[in-house]
Amino acid sequence: MPPENVTQIVQRLLNCGQFLQREMNQVCQRFGLKQQQFIVLNEIIWHGPLTQKELGETLLFEKSNVSKIVKILFEKNWIKVEVDTLDRRLTLLSETPEGFAVWKESMQAFNESSSGLISVLSENEQVKAIRLLNKLLKAFKRR
Repeated sequence: MPPENVTQIVQRLLNCGQFLQREMNQVCQRFGLKQQQFIVLNEIIWHGPLTQKELGETLLFEKSNVSKIVKILFEKNWIKVEVDTLDRRLTLLSETPEGFAVWKESMQAFNESSSGLISVLSENEQVKAIRLLNKLLKAFKRR
C-alpha cells in the first residue's frame, strides 16, 4: 500500500476520533461523567466484575489512569470494590445500582447521539465498519 494511503487512513481516523470525542464529552458532561469514566463504567457493566489490571489491558489505559478513574467512580458510589472470593489477593470492580442508573441514562443519550452520526452509513456499511475497526483494535492491543 502506498505510504500516502496509510497516512490518509490514520489522519481520517484521528479526525473522526477528535469529532467523536468532542460529541461524547458533551453527552457525558450531562451526567457528571468524563469520557474515560464513562468508558470504564461501561466496561465494568458489560464485562464485570473486573480487576483494575483487566480494565487497563482491555481499554488500553495506563495503570495510573485506571486507578484515578476507579477512585472517582468509587467516590461517586457508582462502582464498588470487593475482594474476590476465589482469590483473596484480587479486588473486583462492579457497578452499584446508582452507577447502573447513571450508565443507563447516559447510554440512552449516547445511543441517540450516535444514531444521528452513523445514519450516513447503510446497515451493510455499518457492519463492515465494525469488523474493520475491531481488526484495528486487535492489532493495537498486540503492540
